[in-house]
Amino acid sequence: MGQYYYIINLDKKQYLDPSKFGDGLKLLEFGCSEFGTLTGLTILLAKGNGEGAGDLHSKNHIIGTWAGDRIAIIGDYSSEIVDFEKNYKDISEETVKALMDDFYIKRELKPKIDRLSDPFISL
Repeated sequence: MGQYYYIINLDKKQYLDPSKFGDGLKLLEFGCSEFGTLTGLTILLAKGNGEGAGDLHSKNHIIGTWAGDRIAIIGDYSSEIVDFEKNYKDISEETVKALMDDFYIKRELKPKIDRLSDPFISL
């Protein structure tokens, strides 16, 4: 079966669920995915978005909110994962929505989201 991983912000008590980006939960399923979980992590860590070419075309307030925080990718076999879903906030959907503000990313990411059994975005 394998270990399932989540990206956890230890300081803000928030997390990203790769399945909400249309990715698998195994480390390399989302680690090698294009326009998914790691793109979401990138915009959360980005300082200065919108100041140069190649930036995400979004002014969403969530961009950069994880910059400088302690971040971990923790598997469900780890003792550290206990109860994180109860005590931490899932910000995956909000992060996906920020990504979808950018036309290019939306074009690539939307088909992945549409394939989810319960898509949370209707565009």
